[in-house]
Amino acid sequence: MGNYKEILRLIKVRFFERSIAFVYATVIGTFVASKGIPDIRLLFYALLVIFCLAVGTYIFNDVQDYEVDRINKVDRPIAIGSVTRKQGLIVSIILFSFGLMLSALINLETLLTSLVITALGILYSVPPVRLRNRFLIVNIVRSSGGFLSSLLGGAVIGNISPQIIFQGFMFFMLIFSGTPIFDLPDLMGDKVGRSKSLSIVYGPKFGIKFSIAGWSVLTVLAILSFPYFGFNVITPIMLTSLLLIHIWLAYSLLSRWRDVNYCRDVCKKIIHLGFFYQLSFLLGVLPLF
Repeated sequence: MGNYKEILRLIKVRFFERSIAFVYATVIGTFVASKGIPDIRLLFYALLVIFCLAVGTYIFNDVQDYEVDRINKVDRPIAIGSVTRKQGLIVSIILFSFGLMLSALINLETLLTSLVITALGILYSVPPVRLRNRFLIVNIVRSSGGFLSSLLGGAVIGNISPQIIFQGFMFFMLIFSGTPIFDLPDLMGDKVGRSKSLSIVYGPKFGIKFSIAGWSVLTVLAILSFPYFGFNVITPIMLTSLLLIHIWLAYSLLSRWRDVNYCRDVCKKIIHLGFFYQLSFLLGVLPLF
């Protein structure tokens, strides 16, 4: 493993591309579970655990999806060959191991949650299971990462409250509804890799409409259910505003889904919106007066 700079770039790329959203959800989860500022030591532990598990999962997927990523012309170290698949596998094993060992030192709830995250991350792409090739299960597995990352924040604090479960469920539904849109930039490679996503099975336009419908339902849920979980009015106001922007972005794809660069640009915008989406839960547990 001599090319350390490329390995560090691999970790950096996989963190900022997708993993950061799950890390952020865990951090917000610690604040929600604490109903304010959490113990800094526990916050740091939670950050390390989810960083290792999330980045380890995405690097492991890069190793397994090497051929698909080359077809999709993905500019990542493993896909372009600057980091070998063997090196990527070693890095992912180290990250998984460190994350699980640290979670075991925190408490049982954190360890169990981390084990489920790791198992799903591996089974998602490893043959012969390859959950990514199983219709609808692929959507559920991806979305479960959102739910479990939120749950992990509460587990580290030792308080998996109804508010944490609601936060996790809303993140699960956000990802589940948006998965067809995130599949659009990689349609060609996913077809070769026999992925069974909605956008491939029923077509891109159906997938986009599915996302619009899912986010519309989520908007109604945000308005109707927030008082039952003890959130203040900031949560539904922010969630509704953000989900309407999600829907608007999805509508723009109906006529431009063939433009890969535009699809990737929309996906980046949705990821950025996700940070404010999670922030709404933190602000929702703070006293207004």
